[in-house]
Amino acid sequence: MKQTRWQLEKLYTINDVKAGITTIQAALTNRPVTVTEQVERYQQVARDVEEWSDFIYCLYAEDVTRSEVHSLLEEIELVQAMVRSEAAALDTKLATVAEEDWETFVAGSPYAFFLNERRDIQSRRAPLVQEQLLQGLGVDGFQGWGQLYNQRFMALRVDLNGKQVTIGQALHEATFAPDRSARLAAAAAVDAACAKEADLFATILNRIAGFRLQSYEMRNWEQPLTELLEQNRISEASLQAMMDALDQHRDLFHAYYARKIAQAKRSTGEWHDFETSTYRSVRRVPFESAQTIVTTQFKQLHPQLGAFAENVFSKGWVDAENRPGKAEGGFCAAFPIAKESRIFMTYRDSYPDVATLAHEFGHAYHNYLLQDEPYLNQVKGTSIAETASTFMENLVLDAAIKETTEREEVLALLEVKIREGLKYASIVPGMFRFEQRFYAERQQGTVSADRLSELLQDEERLAYGPVLPEPARYKWMYISHLFNPNLAFYNIPYTIGYLLSNSLYRTIQADPSQFSTVFEAVMHDSGQATIDEIVTRHLDADPTSVAFWLEAQQPLVQAIEQYLALTESSVSVD
Repeated sequence: MKQTRWQLEKLYTINDVKAGITTIQAALTNRPVTVTEQVERYQQVARDVEEWSDFIYCLYAEDVTRSEVHSLLEEIELVQAMVRSEAAALDTKLATVAEEDWETFVAGSPYAFFLNERRDIQSRRAPLVQEQLLQGLGVDGFQGWGQLYNQRFMALRVDLNGKQVTIGQALHEATFAPDRSARLAAAAAVDAACAKEADLFATILNRIAGFRLQSYEMRNWEQPLTELLEQNRISEASLQAMMDALDQHRDLFHAYYARKIAQAKRSTGEWHDFETSTYRSVRRVPFESAQTIVTTQFKQLHPQLGAFAENVFSKGWVDAENRPGKAEGGFCAAFPIAKESRIFMTYRDSYPDVATLAHEFGHAYHNYLLQDEPYLNQVKGTSIAETASTFMENLVLDAAIKETTEREEVLALLEVKIREGLKYASIVPGMFRFEQRFYAERQQGTVSADRLSELLQDEERLAYGPVLPEPARYKWMYISHLFNPNLAFYNIPYTIGYLLSNSLYRTIQADPSQFSTVFEAVMHDSGQATIDEIVTRHLDADPTSVAFWLEAQQPLVQAIEQYLALTESSVSVD
């Protein structure tokens, strides 16, 4: 069976998109009389803008060369700015409700959490005129720089083996080519291409950070993580406890990296040596097999989950085809009006691809569980959004490890699990520290490309240990999350979501019957509770304690310990 390619035209046409945008614009011209009417209008336009912006991005991702889609991207950006201004206006209106009337107002609303959250956020915002000015200026400033990054990054070409390839293709070769000399050549080619563009990308990153910092100054924020904490619905105490807990396993993480290098008979490595697999599965996993693996494991955990997977595959909601012209990476798009999702990735017949497929299915199932809620109760914090996805990824990988008896195959699968886990528990926290240092220096002026490289290399050395003396110099250029104008410090949410998912996963492993109670309750509350509330309410733990986040690392710790035990005999002893 040929790898699937979605057919977006069965969902909407470009004319539908244009009509949808017109509907949003018309709705925003109406003048609501009461606060309740203003809330309902905001819910409508926020829902609609997600529907059409996600669809437009799907159109772009399936073929980045379509010029007609580029104009739609610009048009929806303007509409998104209008909706953000509407949010600011709503927040201001909510703040005017007298304290003695507030409890009655909230008690009669189905959006109590949303309303209380917005009223709290408004207390940390600038006056309405200034907030709306920020949104307006952001279209050609903040958002414009983010759009320029996407365009320039997608256009970046690398000279490799006499051919011009995309930066994504070159990075894939540097990371996954089985021959080390091919990886070295690809990595050198990536460095050469990035060196030519480093100053431009440094300018883009500085402008995004500069605009963000100016908006924080306008709001009189002394804590630069305020927006991050709001977007992730997590307390500063819980975030700090998590970071402290991650530091406590650094020696074990270093031991894993050292073992990988030692097995290759080297004392140190290049950055790509840690990404590539020391053990490679001999099994090709065609897309048809991936469908069977995902559906079977989902069905064994819960019939509803299995039926959902079957429905997604049968309706062709997945674009997994490996073809030129696609965007890099993977994502799951949500369509709250249609009550559907679409999964995008490039499938290359490997177990890591199966894990990615399961990951995106987790997002889709999360959307499915929330689809009958009012839209304002579907809006998730950025970190909790990664919980279901990582859960499903772990489910599929652990099942494969348990079913495998051959040592090399077990090690190949363990490497996939460990590589993903360390990305969240070690590499991403380093990226977060890099961003904090960068923003601190950006407050004093622009930060050069060379200095950006130095800052990130410092954090990479801390993450990998002495076996990586020379980290990738231009990694900051191809971590797109650093350039996201809408989500502040958009790396660490993945770590929060990963560890929360691990805690939830251990709970369900101990008692699978709790999937339909604890798991689905967490997903249901993801749009109506903070991380702190969810952990306390459903996992019976204290998120401000280091102990909770240490326990959440156990699936990764156990996988590393199993890997070290299985490979001990393969390392020569002096």
